[in-house]
Amino acid sequence: MSIEILDSTLREGEQSPGVNFTPEQRVEIAIALDEIGVEYIEAGHPSVSEDVFRGIKDVVEQGLKANILVHSRAKREDIDMVLRTEAPWIGMFFCVSSHCLKMRFGITLEEAKRRIVDTIEYAKAHGLKIRFTPEDTTRTEWENLANVLEILRELKVDRVSVADTTGVAHPVEFYNLVKKVAKYGVAVHVHCHNDLGLAFANALMGIEAGAIVVDTTVNGIGERCGIVDLAQMATIARYRYGKKYKLDKLYLLSKRIEEITGIAVEKHHPIVGEHAFVHKAGLHVAAVVKDPSFYEFMPAEMFGRERKIYVDKYAGRATVEYYLNRAGLKNGKVVKELLARIKSSGRVYTPAMLVEEARKIEREVI
Repeated sequence: MSIEILDSTLREGEQSPGVNFTPEQRVEIAIALDEIGVEYIEAGHPSVSEDVFRGIKDVVEQGLKANILVHSRAKREDIDMVLRTEAPWIGMFFCVSSHCLKMRFGITLEEAKRRIVDTIEYAKAHGLKIRFTPEDTTRTEWENLANVLEILRELKVDRVSVADTTGVAHPVEFYNLVKKVAKYGVAVHVHCHNDLGLAFANALMGIEAGAIVVDTTVNGIGERCGIVDLAQMATIARYRYGKKYKLDKLYLLSKRIEEITGIAVEKHHPIVGEHAFVHKAGLHVAAVVKDPSFYEFMPAEMFGRERKIYVDKYAGRATVEYYLNRAGLKNGKVVKELLARIKSSGRVYTPAMLVEEARKIEREVI
């Protein structure tokens, strides 16, 4: 089963409130994504502003291994902007749901089809590889969507992206839709929003249904509730599908994006959250110190992270021994007394506090 990642931090991620990357930051992030090994980087939407255009062009000039894709409306003037960036891929989008055609654009489906054909042919005539997204795919009537898919197949468009634009698709429904879309013979991408917390589940169902590329962002940032998190997708791609993304680079990039954007990552966030590899309950710790795989599906070291043991009233003998043994303290009486003090104190102990208290007890016992 093939699975690749298109990271859209520089486009979808920048659509998070308060987020605006400088051209220099855009290049920095693109290089970091390339080092992780993502196959595609969506560098931005050049029609937004001059600094976005300049940043995209700077990314293209880096000569990265990843394919660089640039966002565009189905308009010739947008395509011209993409051409000026010299990126090889264009990510073109247009909504064809009946409600959207009537209330947003004021055109018929036939008029929309003519516009889509015109812009695709224009982009192809200028040598661009095309990913076309029928925006709000999951809420578009199948008859309208099928009309567009026929056009994409006839014009030999490179990719079609199934977009759950409002994040409302049920994973089973999303699987069935991607399965139907894939039958048209155009390689399928999926772009899943997280409004109901289903983005990651839908992305996985999309893969199982035949999609080959999943859109992600670092820390899952993006419009409203964001999209699929890069760290989670890169990890599942390695754990389940055998892809060799460089997982040890995810945490540092996550922290850098947190720093640039000011959007804090929750401590319980998978893979990159501060608590992702912290163990607390005494029974868990007793098992983990023997073999981390009892409570870690992949070891912390795979992600460039350090396993930590949290010490409070939930601590067990193994927790205390873990830290004292590292300090060369192996007195059983000390361990027993220290554990009793931890459980009765109501305090959280740092490793330094544990050693200090243990040495105090050792003096008292002796």
